[in-house]
Amino acid sequence: MTYSNNVLILSLVLSTLSISSQAQSIPDKPLRFAFYIGAIGGYGSTTWDGLVPTDKNQNSAITISTPIDVKEGGGVWGGYAGYEVTPYFAFEAMYMRYPYAQVFFDPFSIFSFEHDNQIEFNTFTETLSVMGKISLIVPNTKVRVFSGVGLAGLHRDDDLLNAWRLSPTFEAGFNYHLTDHIMAELAGVYVAGYGESMLNPTVCYFPFLYSLSARLAYFF
Repeated sequence: MTYSNNVLILSLVLSTLSISSQAQSIPDKPLRFAFYIGAIGGYGSTTWDGLVPTDKNQNSAITISTPIDVKEGGGVWGGYAGYEVTPYFAFEAMYMRYPYAQVFFDPFSIFSFEHDNQIEFNTFTETLSVMGKISLIVPNTKVRVFSGVGLAGLHRDDDLLNAWRLSPTFEAGFNYHLTDHIMAELAGVYVAGYGESMLNPTVCYFPFLYSLSARLAYFF
């Protein structure tokens, strides 16, 4: 077999592989429905327990300024809407409401002294975010693996603080088109919080947020 024949055969093989690869990456149907809106439900938690010192670090100097216990975590819910520019990229806006966290203090803490011997408070958290979302189609399936990055307005509301803070947010998961109009998703979301080293850190603390949720969206 001559050198030219080898080159010809190699070219045909590479062309065939290229066409096959492109066929697997292109969706079966064109993108006809780009706008979507959906509902979110799942489990999520704040991270107020990050302010609670570990057992080995417990001492009177710390317990007068930081919480001694936290109860947090539970159901999250919300909604989202987006626009798919292509099957591989979308813009998305999302609202999520997290469960209340119950924060406890020592009776001799600064918090108790400043709030008429109160030793606990409930704090509410919600987010409103926008992000870009990149998807990869799993070959020979209708499943897409995606990740997203963006900015979230993080809202904390309680007796100590009622304020919003702009924070980075990230998401990852996968989705599946049940029909042309209906899409199901499973996704994890992380929102960065904020804190300062100070005598009473609860005054300025914004908790970090984690959630795992199922979503159902309608395309139109």
